[in-house]
Amino acid sequence: MNMEHELRDALRRKEAPHDLADRVLARINADTGATNPRPGSTGSNVRRWLAAAAVVAVAVGGAERYYQQQQAAETARAKDEIRLALRITNDTLARVQSKLSRPADNGVR
Repeated sequence: MNMEHELRDALRRKEAPHDLADRVLARINADTGATNPRPGSTGSNVRRWLAAAAVVAVAVGGAERYYQQQQAAETARAKDEIRLALRITNDTLARVQSKLSRPADNGVR
């Protein structure tokens, strides 16, 4: 059997056992009792909420810093584009002014 057939067989949809939900719930209840010896203890819950709040605070701070850097980069790019546009305009106006200040040629050479 080649690898493609083996992979197809391994990834083929299989029907879940009928007692799967009961076994999962029983295992969750067993694990919860083992990790939290005192039912109703809020110490671990408080620590989880504090850890989650710290993660959120760091993520918000990082997102704000990223946004500020993106704004600074966009501002710098806009300044560069304006400088370029002004330089092009200045050069064009200088050429037009030099052509206008020359005396008329009137076709005589």
